[in-house]
Amino acid sequence: MSHQVRHSESRRFVLPFVGSLSILASGALAQSAEPGTEPALDVDALSALAGRPVLDVTLGIWFPRLEGTIDIGPNGTKLDVGDDLSVDDSQAIFNGEARVQSGRWEFLLGGYVANASGNAALSRPARIGGLFARAGTVVDSSIDVWSITGEIAYSIFTPFRDRRFAWSAPVDRSKGNRTSDGRPIIDLRFEALFGTRFLNLEQEYELAGIGTVNTNNTWVSPYLGVGIELDWNSRESLGFLDRIEFDVTAGWGPAFGGGNSSLTVRVDGAFYVTHDLALTLGYRLNDFDLEREETAYNGGLQGLFAGVRYTW
Repeated sequence: MSHQVRHSESRRFVLPFVGSLSILASGALAQSAEPGTEPALDVDALSALAGRPVLDVTLGIWFPRLEGTIDIGPNGTKLDVGDDLSVDDSQAIFNGEARVQSGRWEFLLGGYVANASGNAALSRPARIGGLFARAGTVVDSSIDVWSITGEIAYSIFTPFRDRRFAWSAPVDRSKGNRTSDGRPIIDLRFEALFGTRFLNLEQEYELAGIGTVNTNNTWVSPYLGVGIELDWNSRESLGFLDRIEFDVTAGWGPAFGGGNSSLTVRVDGAFYVTHDLALTLGYRLNDFDLEREETAYNGGLQGLFAGVRYTW
């Protein structure tokens, strides 16, 4: 039998079967509704739909400013990267994040690469990496930072969902907090999270007429934190925006490999112009206190963020 004949025979059996299922489903919905009333929203079905896995990717530009102090080598002089070395100018760097949400769980992966450089004359004598420089010595500085972060978050408290807590009894929230297409108007989540950051810090300081000092180290920093996320389906209220999301996350933890600690803060506002596409504005802070082999860096990167988010 040819491929076309088999395909035709399959359609003869499948299409009536699908049609019968449609008729049965329509009859079930009609019986579930009282005469003269609209069919009630199926809260369980809506909850299952809201709990399906969702992937969103955010690509944007971060405008961080490098801050902090360095102290390199035995008896090194503590120098400010801004006042002493002029390496604190704001820069535009690429920053990307991917996030998967499934029910109460959220998984995030992100990273960045930042390069800062400057040229300045020392205002006082300094010892850097075992080299001694007199006041007025010109120092060419270069500091490169790359970071990769993985994060897992769990929504502990969801006051506007059918279950406030995962272990609590379901509540009928089909009225009062639903748009005409069944989506929650407001969804608020309080999250607990665990993450791990891999951070590499490479430094190079060229002292004019004296020599060059180089360091290159990597730290691993697991951290605990909290997050708050507020979603507003605004299409029926504003008209020109499908929904608005606000997200605030903060986490702190030790830095292994000779470091002390790291701090992460993210603040985001996503404005969805369609159901899938959003413009994002926010703020990022990655602060770290790192030490290894008589070399210390206490500072970090912070600045505004702007990008585009797409949701599947």
